[in-house]
This record gives sequence, C-alpha cells and structure tokens, in this order.
Amino acid sequence: MINTRYSTISAVITCIGLAVTELAVAAPSIDGIWEPLRGAGTGHPSSEEVRLTPAGQAAFDSFSEENDPTLKCIMPGVPLGIYDPYPLEIIQQEHQVVFLHEHFHMVRRIFTDGRQAPENWWPTLGGFSVGHWEEDTLVVKTTHLSPENLVWHTGMPFSGAPDTYTVERYTFTDDRLMYTAEIFDPTYYEEPYVFSAGRVLAPDGMILEYECYPEYSGF
Repeated sequence: MINTRYSTISAVITCIGLAVTELAVAAPSIDGIWEPLRGAGTGHPSSEEVRLTPAGQAAFDSFSEENDPTLKCIMPGVPLGIYDPYPLEIIQQEHQVVFLHEHFHMVRRIFTDGRQAPENWWPTLGGFSVGHWEEDTLVVKTTHLSPENLVWHTGMPFSGAPDTYTVERYTFTDDRLMYTAEIFDPTYYEEPYVFSAGRVLAPDGMILEYECYPEYSGF
C-alpha cells in the first residue's frame, strides 16, 4: 500500500510538472524589434467619444501644450508612452519581458514571475508592471503611476490617483503584434479609456539613438 501510495503521488507530481512545462512553453517567442503597423487598430478615440467626469472635463479644458511632458524632454511613461510611433525592441526572459523603446529610450520591465508591487512602492512615470500569458496574449497590468502624465497628447488627462491602473493585451501572431490598452481612471473617466494599435516584426530593424531638445518646443 505504501509503495502504491507513493507511486500515485509521484504520478500526480509528474503530471503537474508536465502541465507547468506545457504552460511555460505556451508563450510564443517574441524577441525582436517591432515597428509600428500603420492602419492597424482603432488608434486613440476623439475627444467627443470620451466620457469624462466633471473633474476630467475641467482638466481637459485647462490643458495647454506646455503640459505635455514630452515637449520638455520628459519620458512619456505609462499611459502616454503605450501608443508609440517608434520602433520597440522586446527581450523575453524567464521571469520578465523587457520593452526597450527607441522613443526617449524608455525601458519597461514586465515581471512575469507572479510578484506584486512591493509595499510603499512610490508612483513613477513607468509605474510597476506585472504580466501573465493567456495563450498567445501577454496581459500586462501597471499600477503605481505618476500624476505627472497624460493619456494622450490632445490633452486627455490622467489623474494618477491611487486607484488608477492600465491593462494592456499584446497578441502575437507570426510576425504581427496587435495590442489593446484600457486605462482605468475613475477620477477623470466615467468608463475605461480604450485604444488599440499594431506592430510588425522587423528582422533587420534597429533601435537608433534618440535625442530631444526642449528649446525647440517653444516653452
């Protein structure tokens, strides 16, 4: 009976191990440089399509271009930098996926090992990102975001309140990448702000040096 019991336990452990291995290899290979795919996705909605709260409308109405951090050569971060018209290099590692943007040389680390943001983690432009795979889709949740940001350059505001967060879904199919972002900011938006876009794998692509000159912005 003892040997049978241990044999059963061993079989269960083996099955679990195989299941975990199958899940681990389910993630597609996404290493490489991905360039914007023109015409893919919905892009950003117009201001008329967005349902703002009274506080959000007031923030939108008071917007001026000098409030755009990128015109001051400040990294766009999240959510502003999600929709990026420049090449993106993705490096897939065992416990994280790294996004290396040409734009402002922004670096994002998306932890895929099950960790959560440490207690008392301070808000930053890039926030704290964790992710997991759902078949061929990388799902990313980003929290701890700085209020010194925008949702979009048109003046779509971002409150950066403690309950703000973003959910991104990156779906990889062969040499195509489609992504959708939902921005949850109940202080400024009556419903999630949603946009989508796409990228194409560029085998010969390169990440070039990016330079920013704030004196050219006029502010």
